Amino acid sequence: MKPESSLKKETLRDVPLFSEMDISQLREISEISRIEQFKKNQHIFLENDVYHGFYIVLKGSIKVYRISSEGKEYILHLRKPPQPFADVPLFEEGGNYPANAQALEDSILLFIPKEEFTGLITKNPSIAFKMLAGFAKRMRNMTDKMEEITTKEVSNRLARYILEEIKKNDSIKLKEPFLRLTISKSTVATYLGTITETLSRTFKKFQDEHIIVVNGRKIFIKDLQKLKQLAK
Repeated sequence: MKPESSLKKETLRDVPLFSEMDISQLREISEISRIEQFKKNQHIFLENDVYHGFYIVLKGSIKVYRISSEGKEYILHLRKPPQPFADVPLFEEGGNYPANAQALEDSILLFIPKEEFTGLITKNPSIAFKMLAGFAKRMRNMTDKMEEITTKEVSNRLARYILEEIKKNDSIKLKEPFLRLTISKSTVATYLGTITETLSRTFKKFQDEHIIVVNGRKIFIKDLQKLKQLAK
């Protein structure tokens, strides 16, 4: 098994936020970070908790969400390895966490504390400049997601979600790409801006059209080209 410090550096290099940094800068960040474990359904933080730092998913999956005044849950992000979360409030003076974060399965996270990290940036401003590109990518992704929710049908959103997942697990290169749902359908539905019943009907529609085959929690893609067309 690789040493923890080596694991941290390799993980940081895969995060778009840190992708432009050299090995010495990654080493400095890994030295101030620590690994934390969370059980399924355990909260990492709650909305308005005092902000202490941000996280990177090493293993598992994390739901970042808010509750409306009517009590409805809105999922802002679903984070999987090696994605970061709670990094946006990093530079806010005296800020709090703007949403809730909960483990959807047993998860291992890399925690980067705010005080130590901002101190590191103060000593080495080039780190901050290299992070700007990462923040820009995040903003573009959030804008695309908002546009998708407001303008696209559920079938388009589901096709895009499946396509993104098989790209992440690298099975898109296989003759029969697949993904395993590690989160509930209700969570996926909320993330896609719909309800569970509508999502289930859309899954059935995809099966009837021979685009996918669902076997338990596994989804096998039978017609990748049609899936790509739907995802546009």
